[in-house]
Amino acid sequence: MKQSQANINGRRAELIAELFFQELKALFVSQPTTDIGFDLFVAFENSEGGINSYIVQIKATEQPVLAHFSISEKQYRYLAYSNIPAMLLVVDVKRNKLYYAWLKPKDSREDKVVATIKIPVREINDDVKEELRRYLSKHHKIEAG
Repeated sequence: MKQSQANINGRRAELIAELFFQELKALFVSQPTTDIGFDLFVAFENSEGGINSYIVQIKATEQPVLAHFSISEKQYRYLAYSNIPAMLLVVDVKRNKLYYAWLKPKDSREDKVVATIKIPVREINDDVKEELRRYLSKHHKIEAG
């Protein structure tokens, strides 16, 4: 069975992402059984003995990643307005580099309708990896509302 280059790159990006979250000591890394708008569901034990859960959208690219990465407005809203924190993880499959951004509602451009949103991304190096590991495992107080 011959696969397209895009499918191969997508699978490679998913495998790199899974290995990355394992390095960060995730309790689990799970793929949804059907396409529900994100690629991974990950969880980390937090500093208070609970569990922090996150959804991750993975984007594969063969192009060098600059300061921003574009995703569709629809996908952005789906992830940013979910009740589970959402991470965009961009994988440069040619250079084995990772970039990330948290997708938050405050980044929305409510004043104009656009087809794509440019998300500022940050390259993951060893220092950023350690920052992320600490953040993902930190107890985040949830305000009652």
